[in-house]
Amino acid sequence: MGMDSEMWGPADGVKAFAALESALNKITSIHMSSEESKHAEKVAADVRAAIKVVESNSTNLTKAQRNAKIGTAVKELMELQAEFKPAKLLSEEERRAKLAELEKNLKAKKELLAKEEQMIKLYTLQKELAEKKLQLQNLIAKKEKAEEAKKSGAADAAEEVQFAAKLLNMAGDLAKTDKKAELPAPVKAALAEVKSRAKKESDELAKMDAANKKTMADLDAEIKNMKIKGADKMVHKLKKQETRQFKKMRAQKQVQLNELKTLEQSIEQHDSQKFAATLHKMQHDAKALTARSGDFLH
Repeated sequence: MGMDSEMWGPADGVKAFAALESALNKITSIHMSSEESKHAEKVAADVRAAIKVVESNSTNLTKAQRNAKIGTAVKELMELQAEFKPAKLLSEEERRAKLAELEKNLKAKKELLAKEEQMIKLYTLQKELAEKKLQLQNLIAKKEKAEEAKKSGAADAAEEVQFAAKLLNMAGDLAKTDKKAELPAPVKAALAEVKSRAKKESDELAKMDAANKKTMADLDAEIKNMKIKGADKMVHKLKKQETRQFKKMRAQKQVQLNELKTLEQSIEQHDSQKFAATLHKMQHDAKALTARSGDFLH
């Protein structure tokens, strides 16, 4: 009889296992982190191992021993359950309220993000407009510079017409001078003026070349710095216009320099016919330049 009172009966097992199963279900239904989940799985494994030992008929455990094992499993479960704060054990209504609050916060953050994105788009647009305005101002400045160059070229042409007319008056003096004789004083003065003008034209050509090289380098740098869509095409177009204008102005200067060199040579050689012909050509070219100056930039 004493032995019977110490034996583990089916009723004991049903009661203990039902309590453990209920506790396990309650614990595993809680939302937990990865680390918490690993800890809970270990406790569950320990409890199930204890149940397996108690249920096994192959182990000769007394009722007290079996109760002790179940008691240890229950204690381990209770300790695990105590680790979770009450806030984690939410009712269905509390979970719905929490979810609604989270969704509300998420919506507010999305609205704020959308507003910030609009502000960024507006700032980007304003930045692009400011840069385009600056580009337009640069184009206007370059056009004004070209207009000034055109006026300067027309003024040079008008001056050249007067210069050629003045020298034509000396053609007779040059024709009367023997090729081996010394040049008359007025013709010497004219030769000095021609050489001075040739030097001036040569210097201006060198300056034009240097200025054009710098302009092209500045435009290439501008392409790299600009972040606006289509900016490279705009600058390439501007470079093409600058090159075309430069070539026209340079060609004009080169013609004037060549004419002055020919004029200088004709005086030194006492060649009155070449002298007169060169002056007439200078007058013709200068008048033609003045006539088409209105189309210079087109």
